[in-house]
Amino acid sequence: MKCSHCGSDMLKEQVFCEKCGKERLLVPVFEPEIEDSVAESMSNIVQELSPDIQPNIHTAEEPGNTNEKPDDKGRSAKQINFFVTAIIALIIFICVFSIFFYVYTENSFDYQYQRAQNAFANGQYEEALEIADICMKMEPDSVEMRLFKIEIYQEQELTDVVIEKCKALIDFAPERQEAYDILIPIYIKSEQYQKLSYLLAQCPIQSVTEQYADYMALPPEFDPGEGTFNTSISLKLIGGGNGTIYYTLDGSEPSKYSDRYTAPVKLLSGNYEVSAIYINDFGICSDIVTKTYDIESYIDIVPEISVPSGDYVIPQSIQVTVPDEGCTVYYTIDGSEPTMDSDIYTTAFLMPLGSSTFKFLMVDSEGNESEIVTRSYNCVPNVIFSTEQAVIMLKQQLIVRGEILNVNGDMPGTTDRKEYVCESAGTADGLVYYVIYEYICSNSGSMIRTGNIYAFSVTDAQMKRASITENGYLSLSDF
Repeated sequence: MKCSHCGSDMLKEQVFCEKCGKERLLVPVFEPEIEDSVAESMSNIVQELSPDIQPNIHTAEEPGNTNEKPDDKGRSAKQINFFVTAIIALIIFICVFSIFFYVYTENSFDYQYQRAQNAFANGQYEEALEIADICMKMEPDSVEMRLFKIEIYQEQELTDVVIEKCKALIDFAPERQEAYDILIPIYIKSEQYQKLSYLLAQCPIQSVTEQYADYMALPPEFDPGEGTFNTSISLKLIGGGNGTIYYTLDGSEPSKYSDRYTAPVKLLSGNYEVSAIYINDFGICSDIVTKTYDIESYIDIVPEISVPSGDYVIPQSIQVTVPDEGCTVYYTIDGSEPTMDSDIYTTAFLMPLGSSTFKFLMVDSEGNESEIVTRSYNCVPNVIFSTEQAVIMLKQQLIVRGEILNVNGDMPGTTDRKEYVCESAGTADGLVYYVIYEYICSNSGSMIRTGNIYAFSVTDAQMKRASITENGYLSLSDF
């Protein structure tokens, strides 16, 4: 630093010059060159901001100089007004920009979503839900926001609401797996297996259905499908897992108490309404499936009956010939239609007394049925004694023998009693005999045939013990 009086060197902290002893000037001396440089710079700035304004910045005069022109003051005022206006405009711009930025961010989905996440992270769940609802109004189709709300409900342990929202999300976006990943464990934990099975049945995501296949209960499949068939069929019922299929054949609703499917079901001639249900190892039931089958399977051959329909005085032995060894003949004697639940023909019949109607049905090994063969008979032998008289005479002889106690058929040592029934007739040695069967009747009303058969001559009242041969003839022995 130099002394302003003599130009000698001075230290920065010195106030008086060591050489001339004068005090250092604290106010800088006016330097015209520096003033001109500053004025030129300010003039350039003003010119760039407003080319129409001609700056009149001049260097300061030395003390005592009063040669300033009158219009210089006006120009200086204009310059000040311009700078004030510019500053105000800048302030307004900043305010408008700030307001715009605030409004924009307040209405921004990303901004609000971040606010919701921050509230959630701080445990402010209700506030997070309120902000999430704002986001939903901005973007109603946002799957992420729906999942975020479900996450909040999970933290609040509102299980019922979580289930409801997950189901709604699945309906809205069934291809998104996240809702399944939340809902399925809830169903498993609460053992709501039936709802879980229904959910999986509707799920389009293969990886999910494969992962939880054990919980599914798909309806059983039928092979072959329903329809009309001209031959008997073996119906297969196919399940989708390790569970069990139960079925009915009459259209009634199946349950775990119905017939259990273990092998193909043989459907023979007739109409069937097959209903089936699948129940898996978790007790989940599938929907019930019902199929209708009309089996019109017939065979050309029919059973051959030895005695034609007609009126008979001499009772005949009725024999049935089965043309095919693999066939079975079913019959009724009361005029009703025979089915495979009817009695099976094994030996020849004795002709019933009075009017009777026999119907025969033959079924081959494949379940194909023949036409029904009908025979009607009216057997009225020439008799002296009625069937009632024959039974009374038999009881009297049995009382004498000590086999029964009285005509009521009471037996010694028991409350059971014997009953005797005469419904048919046969021939032996040229004579016609009533055939009387012995039964034991219990207090419950059941009747059991004992195997004792008696023959009573309709003309001379001879009493014989009897048996019936395979050809339907009487074999007699002494009583």
